[in-house]
Amino acid sequence: MNIRKLAMEAIEKIIYKGAYTNVVINEYLKKFEFTKEDKAFFTILVKGTVEKKITLSYYLEPFLKKKQNKLINVLLLMSIYQIVFMDVSDYASVNESVNIANLLDKKVAGFVNAVLRNFLRNPLREIPEDDELLYLSIKYSYPTWLIAYLLKDYNHDTVEKILKQNDESRKTSIRVNTLKSTMEKVIDVLEKEKIEYESTDLVKNGLIIKKTIVDNALQENGEIIIQDLSSQRVAEVCDPVPGSIVIDLCAAPGGKTAHMAALMNNTGTIYACDIYPKKIKKMKQNFKKWGIQNVKCEIIDARRVTELVKNESFDYVLADLPCSGLGVMGHKSDLKYNITLDNIKEIIKLQREILESSYKLIKLNKYLIFSTCTINKAENEENVRWLLKEHPDLKIEYEQTILPFEYDSDGFYVCKIRKCE
Repeated sequence: MNIRKLAMEAIEKIIYKGAYTNVVINEYLKKFEFTKEDKAFFTILVKGTVEKKITLSYYLEPFLKKKQNKLINVLLLMSIYQIVFMDVSDYASVNESVNIANLLDKKVAGFVNAVLRNFLRNPLREIPEDDELLYLSIKYSYPTWLIAYLLKDYNHDTVEKILKQNDESRKTSIRVNTLKSTMEKVIDVLEKEKIEYESTDLVKNGLIIKKTIVDNALQENGEIIIQDLSSQRVAEVCDPVPGSIVIDLCAAPGGKTAHMAALMNNTGTIYACDIYPKKIKKMKQNFKKWGIQNVKCEIIDARRVTELVKNESFDYVLADLPCSGLGVMGHKSDLKYNITLDNIKEIIKLQREILESSYKLIKLNKYLIFSTCTINKAENEENVRWLLKEHPDLKIEYEQTILPFEYDSDGFYVCKIRKCE
């Protein structure tokens, strides 16, 4: 079994056939018997080549006279990724790539060998710093339109910090489930098991873990919940009073619902809504594991919720809306290649439909909490301003944009709005 050949096939599916990186990687890891080392190498090679596609193509371009066959292009890109970004010897990178090319066509093998040898003989191509868009696009491997879109809302230094943070390896964030444990108890277990952790200023019950904790007893018992710090911030901004009636319109996978249940100490009622039965089933399983007793799961389309629920029925309406996901590109690299301006326009239209439904559900002097995992103002601040213009009885109580580099977390937006007299 040739790990690099499998990687080449996987990358070709992702780049040229629109498959999702994580889905393809999981399919291959299940289908083939990898050693632990091979599994890690395969995953890094596939993810890295896809994430750095634009950068690698820029480095490769001077050594190609014409457009290449898709598989050959992928083979060259992943070869250069190993040479530039991985701890792999130049000899191994070239030799293994030539061997794979040999399986395709001996003439192709000679071409691949010549291109890679030529690449190694020359210094790495410099990225032009005089063109702001091109520089950021090539250095961090993002489409130029997306760089321009971010620069519309943020200055150059801020955008570069965002892109640089997205390049960093992600640490795991957890939330202490106060329905089952305490921060003190969790920290005691982490220290006894020599699991390194960091505290955070962003949220009260969150920690950053420096190694995997998926199979740990704390997680299995529901004493901790794996949840990004920014996501944890949403429930804290909501700050639901015990005994309240709450609706979470787009609840799956249920982390924010669970957090609100903990803040309410299992009192009152929270309605967790989603349109997919499978997600409802999974949420119910999670809530049971996490010791949550005040949540009712409902299959409801957030756009049509007012057809099923009376107006002005809730103390808190959480609208954690579908979005472009520009705040989570650090661990969802497919987004930066697949999202378009037209997609964003359609998303904004959907968001406004849900916000309009959300408004009708709020009791007088109670709250709408609007959040997204994106960082562009069109989906966030501009949506809120639109909503306030449509409904002058609404007032912003709190508003926060969290950028990925600020707390080692996802990019997020959250706004707490009160319905006034």
